[in-house]
Amino acid sequence: MIQSLIEQKRALGVFVSEHELPDNLTAHQWALLEKVVTVLGPFEELTRKVSSSEAMAEDVIPAVTVLQRFLSRETDDDHVIKSMKVTLAAAVRRRFSDVEEQPLYSNATLLDPRYKNLFFSNTNTAANAKEMLMRELLRLSREEENHDLHEPPARKPRRDQASSSLDSIFDEIADEQAPVSLNRAQVGSTAQLETYLGETTISREDKPLQYWAVNKVRFPTLAKMASDTSKHHAVVLTVKGCSAQCHIL
Repeated sequence: MIQSLIEQKRALGVFVSEHELPDNLTAHQWALLEKVVTVLGPFEELTRKVSSSEAMAEDVIPAVTVLQRFLSRETDDDHVIKSMKVTLAAAVRRRFSDVEEQPLYSNATLLDPRYKNLFFSNTNTAANAKEMLMRELLRLSREEENHDLHEPPARKPRRDQASSSLDSIFDEIADEQAPVSLNRAQVGSTAQLETYLGETTISREDKPLQYWAVNKVRFPTLAKMASDTSKHHAVVLTVKGCSAQCHIL
Protein backbone atom coordinates (compact mmCIF):
# COMPACT_ATOMS: atom_id res chain seq x y z
CA MET A 1 0.00 0.00 0.00
CA ILE A 2 2.75 2.46 0.94
CA GLN A 3 4.75 1.51 -2.14
CA SER A 4 1.76 2.27 -4.36
CA LEU A 5 1.31 5.62 -2.64
CA ILE A 6 4.96 6.55 -3.25
CA GLU A 7 4.71 5.53 -6.90
CA GLN A 8 1.76 7.93 -7.31
CA LYS A 9 3.44 10.81 -5.45
CA ARG A 10 3.62 13.13 -8.47
CA ALA A 11 0.04 12.37 -9.59
CA LEU A 12 -1.26 13.00 -6.07
CA GLY A 13 0.57 16.33 -5.93
CA VAL A 14 -0.96 17.44 -9.22
CA PHE A 15 -4.45 16.32 -8.17
CA VAL A 16 -4.23 18.18 -4.83
CA SER A 17 -3.05 21.34 -6.60
CA GLU A 18 -5.71 21.30 -9.33
CA HIS A 19 -8.59 20.72 -6.93
CA GLU A 20 -7.34 23.06 -4.22
CA LEU A 21 -7.41 20.30 -1.61
CA PRO A 22 -5.68 20.51 1.79
CA ASP A 23 -1.92 20.33 1.76
CA ASN A 24 -0.29 17.13 0.59
CA LEU A 25 2.16 15.20 2.77
CA THR A 26 5.29 17.11 3.72
CA ALA A 27 8.71 16.26 2.30
CA HIS A 28 9.69 14.75 5.64
CA GLN A 29 6.59 12.54 5.68
CA TRP A 30 7.29 11.31 2.16
CA ALA A 31 10.88 10.53 3.15
CA LEU A 32 9.60 8.70 6.23
CA LEU A 33 7.28 6.57 4.10
CA GLU A 34 10.17 5.61 1.83
CA LYS A 35 12.17 4.52 4.89
CA VAL A 36 9.22 2.48 6.17
CA VAL A 37 9.08 0.65 2.84
CA THR A 38 12.79 -0.11 3.17
CA VAL A 39 12.23 -1.61 6.64
CA LEU A 40 9.17 -3.64 5.65
CA GLY A 41 10.69 -4.85 2.36
CA PRO A 42 12.54 -7.84 3.91
CA PHE A 43 9.33 -8.94 5.64
CA GLU A 44 7.59 -9.15 2.29
CA GLU A 45 10.55 -10.83 0.61
CA LEU A 46 10.93 -13.53 3.28
CA THR A 47 7.18 -14.07 3.58
CA ARG A 48 6.98 -14.70 -0.17
CA LYS A 49 9.98 -17.02 0.05
CA VAL A 50 8.60 -19.24 2.80
CA SER A 51 5.13 -19.15 1.21
CA SER A 52 6.28 -20.37 -2.19
CA SER A 53 5.52 -23.87 -3.46
CA GLU A 54 9.25 -24.68 -3.24
CA ALA A 55 9.71 -23.64 0.39
CA MET A 56 10.67 -26.21 3.00
CA ALA A 57 10.76 -26.35 6.79
CA GLU A 58 14.49 -25.62 6.82
CA ASP A 59 13.87 -22.14 5.39
CA VAL A 60 12.13 -20.87 8.54
CA ILE A 61 14.99 -20.59 11.07
CA PRO A 62 17.42 -18.94 8.61
CA ALA A 63 14.68 -16.49 7.55
CA VAL A 64 14.01 -15.50 11.16
CA THR A 65 17.72 -15.15 11.96
CA VAL A 66 18.38 -13.00 8.89
CA LEU A 67 15.39 -10.82 9.72
CA GLN A 68 16.60 -10.28 13.29
CA ARG A 69 20.07 -9.37 12.04
CA PHE A 70 18.57 -6.87 9.60
CA LEU A 71 16.45 -5.23 12.31
CA SER A 72 19.38 -4.97 14.71
CA ARG A 73 21.55 -2.93 12.35
CA GLU A 74 21.81 0.81 12.95
CA THR A 75 21.37 2.24 9.47
CA ASP A 76 19.18 5.28 10.10
CA ASP A 77 19.22 8.26 12.46
CA ASP A 78 15.47 8.80 12.31
CA HIS A 79 13.94 8.21 15.74
CA VAL A 80 10.67 6.91 14.27
CA ILE A 81 12.45 4.29 12.16
CA LYS A 82 14.62 3.23 15.10
CA SER A 83 11.54 2.80 17.26
CA MET A 84 9.77 0.89 14.50
CA LYS A 85 12.68 -1.55 14.08
CA VAL A 86 12.88 -2.14 17.83
CA THR A 87 9.15 -2.91 17.95
CA LEU A 88 9.35 -5.24 14.96
CA ALA A 89 12.39 -7.04 16.38
CA ALA A 90 10.56 -7.61 19.68
CA ALA A 91 7.56 -9.00 17.78
CA VAL A 92 9.75 -11.40 15.80
CA ARG A 93 11.44 -12.66 18.97
CA ARG A 94 8.10 -13.15 20.69
CA ARG A 95 6.44 -14.99 17.82
CA PHE A 96 9.43 -17.22 17.06
CA SER A 97 10.93 -17.60 20.53
CA ASP A 98 10.73 -21.41 20.47
CA VAL A 99 11.19 -22.16 16.78
CA GLU A 100 14.80 -23.33 17.27
CA GLU A 101 13.67 -25.76 19.96
CA GLN A 102 11.17 -27.52 17.70
CA PRO A 103 12.73 -30.67 16.16
CA LEU A 104 10.87 -30.21 12.87
CA TYR A 105 12.61 -26.90 12.17
CA SER A 106 15.94 -27.47 13.92
CA ASN A 107 16.52 -30.91 12.37
CA ALA A 108 15.46 -29.68 8.94
CA THR A 109 17.84 -26.70 9.17
CA LEU A 110 20.79 -28.84 10.26
CA LEU A 111 20.11 -31.34 7.50
CA ASP A 112 19.96 -28.66 4.81
CA PRO A 113 23.48 -28.50 3.29
CA ARG A 114 22.90 -24.81 2.51
CA TYR A 115 22.43 -23.88 6.18
CA LYS A 116 23.65 -26.62 8.57
CA ASN A 117 24.39 -25.08 12.00
CA LEU A 118 25.31 -21.60 10.74
CA PHE A 119 21.93 -19.86 11.01
CA PHE A 120 20.94 -20.47 14.62
CA SER A 121 20.64 -17.41 16.82
CA ASN A 122 23.59 -18.41 19.03
CA THR A 123 26.02 -21.23 19.73
CA ASN A 124 23.92 -22.63 22.58
CA THR A 125 20.82 -23.14 20.47
CA ALA A 126 22.96 -24.61 17.69
CA ALA A 127 24.50 -27.08 20.16
CA ASN A 128 21.07 -28.02 21.53
CA ALA A 129 19.76 -28.55 18.01
CA LYS A 130 22.72 -30.77 17.20
CA GLU A 131 22.07 -32.83 20.35
CA MET A 132 18.40 -33.28 19.42
CA LEU A 133 19.37 -34.39 15.95
CA MET A 134 21.90 -36.87 17.31
CA ARG A 135 19.25 -38.42 19.61
CA GLU A 136 16.94 -38.83 16.63
CA LEU A 137 19.73 -40.40 14.57
CA LEU A 138 20.46 -42.90 17.32
CA ARG A 139 16.77 -43.75 17.58
CA LEU A 140 16.65 -44.48 13.86
CA SER A 141 19.81 -46.55 14.17
CA ARG A 142 18.30 -48.65 16.98
CA GLU A 143 15.17 -49.25 14.91
CA GLU A 144 17.28 -50.44 12.00
CA GLU A 145 19.32 -52.65 14.32
CA ASN A 146 16.19 -54.23 15.81
CA HIS A 147 14.86 -54.83 12.32
CA ASP A 148 18.08 -56.60 11.39
CA LEU A 149 17.97 -58.74 14.55
CA HIS A 150 14.52 -60.06 13.67
CA GLU A 151 15.64 -61.22 10.25
CA PRO A 152 16.64 -64.90 10.06
CA PRO A 153 20.42 -65.34 10.30
CA ALA A 154 22.28 -66.33 7.19
CA ARG A 155 23.01 -70.03 7.14
CA LYS A 156 26.52 -71.24 6.64
CA PRO A 157 27.10 -73.38 3.59
CA ARG A 158 27.21 -77.09 4.38
CA ARG A 159 30.43 -78.94 3.90
CA ASP A 160 30.38 -81.47 1.10
CA GLN A 161 32.54 -83.78 3.14
CA ALA A 162 33.85 -83.40 6.68
CA SER A 163 37.65 -83.12 6.78
CA SER A 164 37.63 -84.08 10.43
CA SER A 165 35.20 -85.59 12.91
CA LEU A 166 35.75 -82.52 15.05
CA ASP A 167 34.65 -80.00 12.42
CA SER A 168 31.19 -79.64 13.97
CA ILE A 169 32.71 -78.85 17.36
CA PHE A 170 35.08 -76.29 15.82
CA ASP A 171 32.08 -74.64 14.19
CA GLU A 172 30.07 -74.77 17.40
CA ILE A 173 32.79 -73.05 19.44
CA ALA A 174 33.39 -70.48 16.70
CA ASP A 175 29.68 -69.61 16.63
CA GLU A 176 29.60 -69.17 20.42
CA GLN A 177 32.51 -66.71 20.31
CA ALA A 178 31.41 -64.82 17.23
CA PRO A 179 31.51 -61.04 17.78
CA VAL A 180 28.21 -59.20 17.93
CA SER A 181 27.53 -57.47 14.63
CA LEU A 182 26.78 -53.78 15.16
CA ASN A 183 24.54 -51.89 12.84
CA ARG A 184 26.65 -49.70 10.53
CA ALA A 185 24.26 -46.77 10.82
CA GLN A 186 24.42 -46.80 14.62
CA VAL A 187 28.22 -47.03 14.72
CA GLY A 188 28.63 -44.28 12.16
CA SER A 189 25.86 -41.85 13.14
CA THR A 190 28.15 -39.59 15.16
CA ALA A 191 30.91 -39.74 12.55
CA GLN A 192 28.44 -39.00 9.76
CA LEU A 193 27.07 -35.94 11.52
CA GLU A 194 30.48 -34.55 12.47
CA THR A 195 31.86 -35.05 8.96
CA TYR A 196 28.77 -33.53 7.35
CA LEU A 197 28.76 -30.44 9.59
CA GLY A 198 32.51 -30.00 9.10
CA GLU A 199 32.20 -29.65 5.34
CA THR A 200 31.53 -26.38 3.54
CA THR A 201 27.90 -25.50 2.91
CA ILE A 202 26.64 -25.65 -0.65
CA SER A 203 25.37 -22.64 -2.57
CA ARG A 204 21.95 -21.30 -1.62
CA GLU A 205 20.92 -21.73 -5.26
CA ASP A 206 21.63 -25.49 -5.15
CA LYS A 207 18.93 -28.08 -4.41
CA PRO A 208 19.25 -29.82 -1.00
CA LEU A 209 17.49 -32.99 -2.16
CA GLN A 210 19.89 -33.29 -5.08
CA TYR A 211 22.77 -33.04 -2.59
CA TRP A 212 21.35 -35.93 -0.56
CA ALA A 213 20.75 -38.00 -3.70
CA VAL A 214 24.47 -37.71 -4.44
CA ASN A 215 25.72 -38.08 -0.85
CA LYS A 216 23.37 -40.73 0.53
CA VAL A 217 26.12 -43.34 0.18
CA ARG A 218 28.44 -41.25 2.38
CA PHE A 219 25.76 -40.28 4.92
CA PRO A 220 23.05 -42.98 4.74
CA THR A 221 21.37 -42.26 8.08
CA LEU A 222 21.42 -38.49 7.57
CA ALA A 223 20.06 -38.86 4.03
CA LYS A 224 17.16 -41.01 5.25
CA MET A 225 16.28 -38.51 7.94
CA ALA A 226 16.55 -35.59 5.50
CA SER A 227 14.14 -37.37 3.17
CA ASP A 228 11.66 -37.94 6.02
CA THR A 229 11.93 -34.31 7.15
CA SER A 230 11.20 -32.98 3.66
CA LYS A 231 7.77 -34.68 3.73
CA HIS A 232 6.46 -32.37 6.45
CA HIS A 233 4.20 -29.63 5.14
CA ALA A 234 1.61 -26.95 5.98
CA VAL A 235 3.21 -24.62 8.51
CA VAL A 236 1.93 -21.15 9.26
CA LEU A 237 4.49 -18.35 9.36
CA THR A 238 3.15 -15.16 10.91
CA VAL A 239 5.16 -11.99 11.46
CA LYS A 240 3.80 -8.70 12.71
CA GLY A 241 2.20 -7.04 9.74
CA CYS A 242 2.72 -10.10 7.57
CA SER A 243 0.80 -13.37 7.59
CA ALA A 244 1.27 -16.25 5.18
CA GLN A 245 0.39 -19.90 4.81
CA CYS A 246 3.60 -21.70 3.99
CA HIS A 247 3.36 -24.95 2.06
CA ILE A 248 6.35 -27.02 3.16
CA LEU A 249 7.28 -29.79 0.74
